[in-house]
Amino acid sequence: MKRVSTLFLVLLVAAISLIGVRAQEPVTLTFVGWGGPEEIEVFAQLTETFNANNSDVQIIYEHIPGDYVTALNTRVAAGTPPDIAYIPDGNFYSFVSRGQLVSLQAQVEQSETFDLDNIWASAIGRYMFDPETNTPGEGEIYALPKDIGPTVVFINTELFEAAGVALPDPNVPLTWDQVVEIGTQLTFDSAGLTPADEGFNPDDIVQWGIGDVFFENIVYGNGGRIVSEDGRMFVAADDQNTLDAIQWIADLDHVYHIRPTAETATSIGWGALFEQGRVAMTTAGRWATTNFRSVLPFNWDVIPNFVGPSGELTAYPGEEDCAFSGWSGSVGLAVMAGSQGEANLDLAYRFIEYLAGPEGQTEQAALGFQIPNQRDLAETDVFLQPDQSPANAQVFIEAARCERPGPWTETPLYGQWFDDNWWNGVWPAVVNDGIALAEDELADRADAFQAGLDEAWASVDG
Repeated sequence: MKRVSTLFLVLLVAAISLIGVRAQEPVTLTFVGWGGPEEIEVFAQLTETFNANNSDVQIIYEHIPGDYVTALNTRVAAGTPPDIAYIPDGNFYSFVSRGQLVSLQAQVEQSETFDLDNIWASAIGRYMFDPETNTPGEGEIYALPKDIGPTVVFINTELFEAAGVALPDPNVPLTWDQVVEIGTQLTFDSAGLTPADEGFNPDDIVQWGIGDVFFENIVYGNGGRIVSEDGRMFVAADDQNTLDAIQWIADLDHVYHIRPTAETATSIGWGALFEQGRVAMTTAGRWATTNFRSVLPFNWDVIPNFVGPSGELTAYPGEEDCAFSGWSGSVGLAVMAGSQGEANLDLAYRFIEYLAGPEGQTEQAALGFQIPNQRDLAETDVFLQPDQSPANAQVFIEAARCERPGPWTETPLYGQWFDDNWWNGVWPAVVNDGIALAEDELADRADAFQAGLDEAWASVDG
């Protein structure tokens, strides 16, 4: 009897020990994203560092090539979502409104390291959502910003110098009149004549003063809007500041002849035109910096987005005394509903906070393609990188503060209600071909825009 009792005790101790070992096994969570080779390398290293310092959770990082959003939607539809995922700001609403993201509000509020007051309002605000009213931009936090990617004007400083044109002040935005004046001096036909010279041939231009301009930047820089503040109304057709902005873009080509035609841009590419040194000023985001540092054979810098004659700016709500505006992009880090990440939310959040915190942001900013989401870190050499171009990197800081998300983050199903009417209607008629005025074309299509927007909201309002 004693031998049986002893054996029982041995087995019991062994069983308890085995249970303890199993209890100590870390939770494994998957994390998916996209990006080029440098970004993949950084996130692989960040994941490895996190795993080495966290014994109770291990992250498996997976890069998804190709159409990331389609691949993510496929996994969600199949009931096998990843645990943690990149969520583009333009797709945030479609995911969160369908209940596919987990609120992180409680974790953020309890965090001892993630300081909301030190995060760009324009970065965190776009990942907020109120499920009661289906309203983006308010309510609880459903993702932490991986980055903030504002857009500014990139300039080829060598073209300015060759033409004897003074470089723009990096602290004072150019007005539309100044853009036309400078752009005229930097536009040449094959005979070396500018649009101000007699005999200039607009059909034989070899260098332009202005390249790509994002219409949202011109609209916001003139105090205009595409949709109402609540995202429910298409207001561009009735907003004179918006109409003036779209018409001015068209006039850069068809009146002033300082911007490539749509045919030229399509055949060569906006990016290639700048990289080849054929346009002096072009719009791009901070994400272009890494590529420009490696491929541009000329000196370059950045200046603020242009400001229009209205004297108004459509900047991020709550930001005051902005020098300029425009739109900024971002990618969020979210926990997917129905995943092991939701079941182990505190562990998943710990990894997200690590990526969005000082250590993760420092490593990502080193690549040059993004601004840290933390205000104080963005003011340091971690981001400014004074030994590399652009020399006036501080322009991006004002852009991060004042620029707002694009209208695709403010409305549902943006591509479905906006793209056809705009890119296949307003834009080619007014800007590409110059056969219609912005005021007339937008008036003709206003009802179609609003009907499409109403249907988009109806699809999510239930």
